[in-house]
Amino acid sequence: MQQTSRVWVLSGPRSITCWSRVIRVVMLVLAASVALIATLSTAAAHTTTEQITAQPQAITSAQLNTEIERLQYQLQELRDNRTDLSAQYTALSGSQLLHRVLQEQRAALPRVARQDFNDQLAQLRLDSFYLQREIRTASAQAMPALIEQQQELQSRIDQLVAYMRLQQELQIEVQAFALELEEFLFWTPSNPRLNAAWFATMPDQLQRQGQRMQQSLTTMLHHSELRPNLTALLLLVLLVVLLSQRGRIQVLLNNQQTQIQSTEQIAPPWLIAAALIKVALYVAPASLALLLIGQFIGSDEATEHLQPQKVFTALAFALFAISFLRKILRPDGVAQAFFQWPAPTCLLLKRYIELFAVALLPLTVILAFANQQTSLYAQDVVGSLSLFIASVYLVAISLWLFKRLPTLYHSVFVHRLIAAAVIVLPLSLVWMVFSGYYYTALRLSGYYLATFYVMSSWVILEASVRRAIQLSSQKLIQQRDIELAELAQQENIADQDIENAEPAKTPARDYTDIEEAQAQSLRLGRFFLLVLFSFILFAVWSDALSALHYLDSQYIWDSEQGIDFIPVSIGALVSAFFIIMVSIVLIRNLPGLLEVVFLSRLKLEMGTSYAVTSLTNYVLISIAIVSVFGVLGVKWEQLQWLAAGLTVGLGFGLQEIFGNFISGLILFFERPVRVGDIVTLNNLSGRVSKIKIRATVITDFDRRDIVVPNRSFITGQFVNWSLSNTITRITVKVGVAYGSDLEKTRKILLEIADQEPRVLKEPAPQVLFLSFGESTLDHELRMHVGGLSDRNPTIDAVNREIDRRFRKAGIEIAFNQIDVHFRNELGVEGLIQRIQPSQNEGKN
Repeated sequence: MQQTSRVWVLSGPRSITCWSRVIRVVMLVLAASVALIATLSTAAAHTTTEQITAQPQAITSAQLNTEIERLQYQLQELRDNRTDLSAQYTALSGSQLLHRVLQEQRAALPRVARQDFNDQLAQLRLDSFYLQREIRTASAQAMPALIEQQQELQSRIDQLVAYMRLQQELQIEVQAFALELEEFLFWTPSNPRLNAAWFATMPDQLQRQGQRMQQSLTTMLHHSELRPNLTALLLLVLLVVLLSQRGRIQVLLNNQQTQIQSTEQIAPPWLIAAALIKVALYVAPASLALLLIGQFIGSDEATEHLQPQKVFTALAFALFAISFLRKILRPDGVAQAFFQWPAPTCLLLKRYIELFAVALLPLTVILAFANQQTSLYAQDVVGSLSLFIASVYLVAISLWLFKRLPTLYHSVFVHRLIAAAVIVLPLSLVWMVFSGYYYTALRLSGYYLATFYVMSSWVILEASVRRAIQLSSQKLIQQRDIELAELAQQENIADQDIENAEPAKTPARDYTDIEEAQAQSLRLGRFFLLVLFSFILFAVWSDALSALHYLDSQYIWDSEQGIDFIPVSIGALVSAFFIIMVSIVLIRNLPGLLEVVFLSRLKLEMGTSYAVTSLTNYVLISIAIVSVFGVLGVKWEQLQWLAAGLTVGLGFGLQEIFGNFISGLILFFERPVRVGDIVTLNNLSGRVSKIKIRATVITDFDRRDIVVPNRSFITGQFVNWSLSNTITRITVKVGVAYGSDLEKTRKILLEIADQEPRVLKEPAPQVLFLSFGESTLDHELRMHVGGLSDRNPTIDAVNREIDRRFRKAGIEIAFNQIDVHFRNELGVEGLIQRIQPSQNEGKN
C-alpha cells in the first residue's frame, strides 16, 4: 500500500503542474525551431535554385571524350601504382619514410564522383528506337539525314556507356588499392622507436607540436560558426525534457528497485528493461550536451585537419558509457538490485570503471584528433606519449581488478582467459607504440574501445536475460504453489464428511520441469546473444581483418605438392589456429545446443539424441582436421592417400581398435543398444551410460563403470531388456505342503497379484500347479511389470504378501525335511564292552 501511494502522488496534481510547465517550454522551443527551420529552408531553397540554374543542361560530346580520356589515364596510372606497390615496399622496407610515402599515396587516390547518366541513357535509347521506326517508313530523300542522326545518337550512347563503365572500373580499382595501402600501412612503423634518442629530442618536438596545435585551434576557432540545424534543435528539446524530468526518473527507478526486491510479489521481467531505459535517460543529458555543442559548432573547408563535431561525438559516446556503467554499479543500483550481483563485486567494478574513465576520456579525444591528421602521425609526439602512458595505466588497473575480482562464471579457466585478454590488449598497444607502430596502435585502440562497448553491452544483456528467465520461473513456481494449495484445500473439504478420515496431504511439489525449462531457456538465450554479438564484433573488426591479408605474403616454410613447393604463410598459421579454436568451441557446445534447441523438442527414442550428438562431434572433428591440413597446404588428394595408407597399415597392427571403431559406428546407426538401455552381457548386467569410439561404458547396479569393447555387442550375444519393449515377466515359485487346499492357494495368489499396483493387468497374471515335489506341491505365480526397475520391488512385495496371507489362511509353505537314523549291529552293550578294554590298556 505504501508503494502504491507513492505512485499516486507522482501522478497527482503536482505531476500535472510539472508536466504542464514542461509542455509549455517544449512548445516554445518547437515554435522557435519551426521558425528557424523555415528560414533556413527558404535560404536553402534559393541556394538550390541558383545551383540548379547554374548547372549545364547536358554535357557535350567533346567534354565527354575529355572525361573518358581523363578516366582512362587515372585508371592506367592507378593500375601501374598497384603493380609497383610491392616492389616499392620491398625497396623502402626499414625506412621511416615508407609510412609517409604510403600515406601520400592514399591521400592522392582519385575521388570518383559518380555521375548518374542512367536516365539520360534510357532516354537516348528510346530516341534511338523511335528513330529506327522513322527510318523504316521514311522516304528516300529523308533517309540519309535520319541515318546520320541515328549514327550520332548511337555514338552518344556508346560514349555514355564507356564513361559509366570507366567510372565503375575506377571506383573498384580505387577501393582495392585503398585496401592494399591500408594493409601495408598497418604493418609499417610510422614513428621512431621510443629509445633514448627519442626522449632526448622530445622537448623540442613537444614545443613544435604545441605551436602547431595552437595554430590549428586558432584557425578552427576563426572559421567556426554556429550552424543550427534540425538535429541540433531536436537534441536541445530532448535535453530540456530530460533535465526537467531527471528527478522523476530517479524516483521511478527507486520504486522499481523496491518492487523487484520485494518478497511478497514477484516482479514482472519487463521491469528490468524499463530500469535500464530509465538509467540511460538519467545519464544522457551530459552526452546530449556534448552532441549539441558538436552540432552547433561547424567549420568550413579551411580547417581541413580538425573537425570538432567528430571529437564531441566520440567524447559523448564515451561519457555516456562510463556514466551508464557507474549508475548501474552504484550501491543498491540495477546491478545489485536487479541482476543480484554481490555488493563487493559491484563496488569493485564501479571503482574500476572510474579508474578506466581516467584513461578512456583523454584517449577518446586523442583518437578523434589523430584520425583527422593522418599526414602528421610521424610528428605526433603528444599522441604517442599519451597513448603509451594510457596503455601502461590500463595494464596496471586491469591487474589490480583481476587480483580482487572473484572467479567469473564459476570457472577458473574462463576467469584467467578473460583476465589474459583484458591485460594483453593494452599491453600490445604498449609494445606497438614503443616499437614505432603508432598508426597501428591508434587503429587498434579504436577497435579495442568499440569492443569494450560491445562486451559491456553483452554483459548487461546477458545478466538481464538471466534475471528475466529467473523471474519468469519464480512466477511459474508461485502459480504452481497456488494451484497445489487450492487442490489440497479441496481435498480437505471433501474429507470433512468422512469419519476418522486422515488429513489430506499436500501434493508433492516437483519443480523439476520448471528448472529444466529455465536451464534450457537460459542456454538458448545465451546462444542467441552469442550469435548476435558475434555478428556485431565481426562488423566492428571487419575493416581490421582486411589488414590480415598482408600476413598471407609472409612465408614460413614450403609445403611439398608433387614436384612443386607451396609456401605456407603466417596468415595460414593464424587461420589454422582460428579453425582449431572455433572447432574446439563447437565440439564442446554444439551437441549440447542441439540437445536443448532441437532434440529435446522431438519425440525421439531413448539414446537417439546421444547418437545424433556423438555423430555430430565426429563430423566436426573430421571437418576441422581436413580444414586445418588444407589451410596448411596439404590438399585432399594427398590426405586421401595418406588416410588409405594409414588405414591399411594400422588395420593390421591395430586390428582390435579399428574393429571396435567400426563396431561403434554400427552401434550408432543400427542401434541394437542405446544409451539408457539395460543390458545383460555374459554375467554382466547394468545400464548403458556412454557409447564411445572404441568401447561402451556400462554402469552396473553397484554403481561401477565397466568398459566393454564395442565388438562384444556386434559379434556376441547379449540381452537388451529395453530395446523394443520394456515389459518383463516375473515368476515367483512357492511350494505348499501336501494336503493343502489347492483352489484356495490359487485364489490367494491371484488376489495378491491383482492387488499389487506394479503388476500389469494385461497380460493377466497366471497361477500354475506345475509338479509334485519331494515334500511340496510346486506352484508358480507368473505376472508382468512395466519395466526392469519394477522387478525386484514387485518380487519383494509379493513374497511378503504371500507369507502373510498363507499364515492367515493356514496354508503351510513346505520345505524339504530330512530324517537321520543311526544304526549299529552290535548294539549299545556290545559297543561299551569294546570300548572299555581299549581304555584299560591305555592306562597300563
